[in-house]
Amino acid sequence: MIKETILSRSLRVMFAGGLAMTLGHAFAQEATEQPMQRVEITGSSIKRIAAESSLPVQSFSQKDIKKSGVTTVTDFIQQLPAMQGFSVAADSVGGGGGGVTTASIHDIGASYTLVLLNGRRVAPANSGTTIDLNSIPLSAIERVEVLTDGASALYGADAIAGVVNFILKKGAAPWEINAKYSSPEKAGGKSNSFSLSKGFGDLDEDGYSVFVSLSHDEQKQLKASQRDFAKSGMVNFTDPKNGKALQFQNGSTRAIPANASIDYNDAKGESQTVNLNPYALAHGNKCAANNVALDDGQCLYDSPSTIEINPESSRDSLFSSGSLKLGNSGFKAFFDAAYTEAKITARIAPYPADFSLSTSSPLFSKYLQPYLTPEQLAGVTSVAVKYRLYEMGNRGYEYGTKATHLVAGLDGAAYGWDINGALTYSRNKQEQKYLSGFPLADKFDALLNSGSFDPFAYPQGSMPQAMRDQLNATGFSGLYNTQTVVMKGADAHASRPVFELAGGAAMISVGADYRVTSFKTDQEDVAEKALILFDSPVYDNHYERANTGAFAELLLPISKKWEATVSGRFDNIGAVKDKILGREIGDSASAGTYKVSTKYSAAKNLMLRAATGTGFRAASMQEIAGPLEEFGVTGGSYSCPLTAANGMAGHPLAKYCATPSRGQFEVFQGGNPDLKPEKSKQWSIGAVWEPTSTTSVAIDLWNVEIRDQVTSVSEGLIFANPAKYANLFTTKHIASTGRDVLAIKLLPINIGKVENRGIDYDFTQKIKLFDGRLTNRLAGTYLLRSRYTTPGTDDQWETSLNQYGSNDKVSFRNIIKASTSWENTQWTHTLSANYRNGYTDKHQSAKDCAVVIAGTQDCYDITLEVPSYTTFDMQSAFRPLKNVEITAGVNNLFDRDPPFSLRNTGSHQIGYNPSYSSALGRTFYLSGSYKF
Repeated sequence: MIKETILSRSLRVMFAGGLAMTLGHAFAQEATEQPMQRVEITGSSIKRIAAESSLPVQSFSQKDIKKSGVTTVTDFIQQLPAMQGFSVAADSVGGGGGGVTTASIHDIGASYTLVLLNGRRVAPANSGTTIDLNSIPLSAIERVEVLTDGASALYGADAIAGVVNFILKKGAAPWEINAKYSSPEKAGGKSNSFSLSKGFGDLDEDGYSVFVSLSHDEQKQLKASQRDFAKSGMVNFTDPKNGKALQFQNGSTRAIPANASIDYNDAKGESQTVNLNPYALAHGNKCAANNVALDDGQCLYDSPSTIEINPESSRDSLFSSGSLKLGNSGFKAFFDAAYTEAKITARIAPYPADFSLSTSSPLFSKYLQPYLTPEQLAGVTSVAVKYRLYEMGNRGYEYGTKATHLVAGLDGAAYGWDINGALTYSRNKQEQKYLSGFPLADKFDALLNSGSFDPFAYPQGSMPQAMRDQLNATGFSGLYNTQTVVMKGADAHASRPVFELAGGAAMISVGADYRVTSFKTDQEDVAEKALILFDSPVYDNHYERANTGAFAELLLPISKKWEATVSGRFDNIGAVKDKILGREIGDSASAGTYKVSTKYSAAKNLMLRAATGTGFRAASMQEIAGPLEEFGVTGGSYSCPLTAANGMAGHPLAKYCATPSRGQFEVFQGGNPDLKPEKSKQWSIGAVWEPTSTTSVAIDLWNVEIRDQVTSVSEGLIFANPAKYANLFTTKHIASTGRDVLAIKLLPINIGKVENRGIDYDFTQKIKLFDGRLTNRLAGTYLLRSRYTTPGTDDQWETSLNQYGSNDKVSFRNIIKASTSWENTQWTHTLSANYRNGYTDKHQSAKDCAVVIAGTQDCYDITLEVPSYTTFDMQSAFRPLKNVEITAGVNNLFDRDPPFSLRNTGSHQIGYNPSYSSALGRTFYLSGSYKF
């Protein structure tokens, strides 16, 4: 018998099975004949020989993961070219990320990307379906399969964009120890990991098998001060068009020392406001260090300089899987058990303290009265002090997650059917703790009233120790709230041949699943009673929703060259049950979805495929039932938009624009019980071609359209179009000052339509070189369309393609990963490149005045072009013994800094966009594995 080459066998699998992007995995396999075992491939419920599948699946082995040089599941998934629009760990730096990292296929969104563990769902990180990748242990993964086509008709509503399936290790295996240490060349951001695993028993010989894996990894924090491109919110740069010196100003009017805002009635009885900074006035109108002077008399504090731009994290995981033969029944029992404790600690700028000051206070007479005119002094109605509690340290948030996942089921054959079913219990519990930097309102007020605290006299870091101790004594640390998500489910499916066609046996599969998801938030007294200065009360919630689905799938081998698959599904998503109020909110939603796919072997070296289908998704429980609650402040600084210049002078809240100052505004978020389900249509067409015996090409054109997509209007869009979104403005009462201030509401709505279209491609060449094998690979995604209708319309189209859009995101046309790897028995050398194209940056208008002419406060209108971003990684692995491997590598070989950006919304990093680039810089790592 003539043995196939690795490449020929790989292409045979792809041509017959449609695995368009599996080359990197397939080439890593040894060129030995394996028994043709029937298995389930991600995206189908029919057991078949792997080479018979017809799905666009990217498959990545343990070896692929090791070559990437990553330490976590998040890092591996988010570097794939098909991934865009995900949440990164850096989003938790003041951006509301909550410690969650996600996957998002084709920039369609994390809530449309289904993440599975061994083919089954896990508890989400929120009240919807989004999965936190932090809960999945990298060391336990055997391979990752990424289906880049919609699969709602099989898996359910949230697989519109595709599926990421983590296949975990199982079966007999020797003891294996893995350890890794990683260190950036510059300070900060070190990481390390350790894992231990062992597999016991052989299912065929012993009748059982059990695999156990234990792992630990941790990432140290990275401070803004440790990177030049992020160390300040006051960024000096030049306009590339004319060379004019400019400054990008990002800060807060909660300054150090404090600003004061004094409301008074003038001689005509009209309300007026005067802003001033006593320290600057006493020092020749010069603000203290780390502040810049504004035209309105206030100082702007450089708060971004104090943050940590990458959060600290740690993770401990225990995973086990096992199987047990049930006599001669033809069935086996199986289980999966995973437990993960993950912790992310995010530290942002010191607490912003606003408080009122009486005219009888010694502070008023000492610091404010000397700078007021007799008319102002006589008409004072209120005094608000805006201060930053630097001496209390940064605000520290700890997001501690405990994830438990248990699956128990049966798998086997009976009466001609392949049958698989299981029960699932999955829980995701997150405790949010406040570590430091949060003053309790009553203690802080008592300190103010004591007369021993002075917010006006001391620049940053110069407060006397006794006063600092008194201030820190007002602080709160401890548990703030606990969020618990529990998913309980049951699923079963069965497949069998039904009749013969020219190409072979037609196969049918039928199945059903049922799950109940519970989302609960328990607020501690400190949150519920708003005990922290500046807080508003938040309350417990407890929502529950049931989902039921049934599907059928039919595989039709019409001829030896032509195969088609037809599948359909019916889902019912129940109304949201508010367990606290004892009532249902919103309506239940039902829909049928379908998918039709086909593949055709046009020639010996060419396979064609196509698919079309529909999808259906309901909003999350919080999006439907959530009460209106405070959500911090805007990420960006804005001038008040309810002004005559914007035609908004008649708005009932326009009076809150009395002061011309720009700054951050208060934010609320809540639910909308009138949300409609989203619906989608998807199609794809592709080919896999082997022009020569050493070269292969895989390419797929895909398209996704979503109607009635649920999202909220971004803060930037609200402030840019105040007339259109006038109903999204409200007020918030600040108890500490007694004032009502302008706020916005981020409420979910059905925005209209979304369309994404693009091309996935994979070019691979594999040749013999010297005494080894050289594999060259170029894979990428090219977006042709990424557009959406303006929130609230269904015919006004916008795009974020290669530009910073009104949704505060960028959709990159080109994301490319190229690699070359040479391997023999003892060595593997890999060089890879990662590319993202440039884009048009966020427009900074003169109206919002985030950019000024250097040395002045003259507002400047500018839109930058952000350059492309390319990084190179290099790795060498050495195997001195059969059971030992030592790997050394460098990520970001040429120490490329993130591109400069004028983005100032979302998370609090300034000067670059953390969603699209790493702040670590050149990073060295060393790892080793030992089997015994």
